[in-house]
Amino acid sequence: MLRSLTLLVILLIAPLSLCAETATATPASTAASVTLNLMPIDTRLTTLDGLTYTQSGDEVKSYQDFHSIFDPLNDFETERLINHSESVLATSKLVESAGLIGAVVGVVGLVTASSNQTPWWITAASGAVMFDIGTLFGADAQTSKFNAVQRYNRFAYGREQVLPQSSVDEKSLLPGAPVSTATPGAAVTPDTKGQVNGKP
Repeated sequence: MLRSLTLLVILLIAPLSLCAETATATPASTAASVTLNLMPIDTRLTTLDGLTYTQSGDEVKSYQDFHSIFDPLNDFETERLINHSESVLATSKLVESAGLIGAVVGVVGLVTASSNQTPWWITAASGAVMFDIGTLFGADAQTSKFNAVQRYNRFAYGREQVLPQSSVDEKSLLPGAPVSTATPGAAVTPDTKGQVNGKP
């Protein structure tokens, strides 16, 4: 009789424990992404425009749009990638422009000059090389942007855990900051002579 009662209790408690484990199996990253209301960014590869990004049907084009999407996440690596992409793209445009101007000047010099075309050949070749270097910078910028979007999507889909926000008051982390306790006067405040609360 006692054995059957023990078996009955075990059969009743086992399903309850399984339900409790199932309820607590939800990853913290999913809850965090729902709290932040992160919407995934869709990436498409087109023939003319290359990589295009859309969020909720709206195309994300400018870096300002990317920053406004990434800022609520407050993730250092995502911000670093998008900032790197923005700065490298600006460098790419400058190098490509300088290379294109050099190539055009060199070609015009080759067409118009009747003698001693060696400097114009050098100018045209240097401009073409600079343009190629600018293109490489542009490819690096696109890669960094793509990696930033992929990292953001990991948080949006709940595959990465959103880290807690940093302390707003950074002065509270300093060694000499006052300690807040439940009882007033319990904080240790050393004076200039090395005494604590008036006692040596």
